Amino acid sequence: MYIKNDTIGVIFRVLFLIVCGAGLVMKLFASGFSLSVILGDFALLANALALVYFAYLIIARPSYERGFLRGAVTIYMVVTFLVYYYLNFGTGNGLHEGMSLAGYLLYFIAPLMAFIDYLLFCRKGEFTAYSPVFWAILPVLFNLAVFLVNRFGSSLAQIPYFNLLGLHMVLTLLVFLGISYLLFVLDNLMAGRRR
Repeated sequence: MYIKNDTIGVIFRVLFLIVCGAGLVMKLFASGFSLSVILGDFALLANALALVYFAYLIIARPSYERGFLRGAVTIYMVVTFLVYYYLNFGTGNGLHEGMSLAGYLLYFIAPLMAFIDYLLFCRKGEFTAYSPVFWAILPVLFNLAVFLVNRFGSSLAQIPYFNLLGLHMVLTLLVFLGISYLLFVLDNLMAGRRR
């Protein structure tokens, strides 16, 4: 489905900016602005990237969205939602009971809104077969940055879906690519074509 009404899209994206921005501000003020906080949670990076991208969409109102950027933002938010949903609700450990409002905004509401925005306001069929590989660059660089900080700097808490280097990183990358290719297939199906 593709809604071409610019006004509805802008209103939805402004609401996204409010939700995402509030989540980021609350989380950073509660946890601090240190490197260990930022590198300790990929969701912060994903939400910050989404915030900047959606602000760009509102301010510049491009007539053509680049599939690479749209896909990257969408997949980072989808992965954030899936990981935190599984960690908080799928494992039965009751982590969600102590989650802050910032956590709900960053891990659940903003990612769902980003995906809904993709479904409703994004022209489909803009991704290429190589897009998921390019989308994986940021998570790999993030993982390497966490590894380097842990190796040469302060020690960070283990990140839920990044287990530093080795076989765990390869498995994480394969799962990420699998989810990315599912988005690619969904996008092509919604565009009414197959590649």
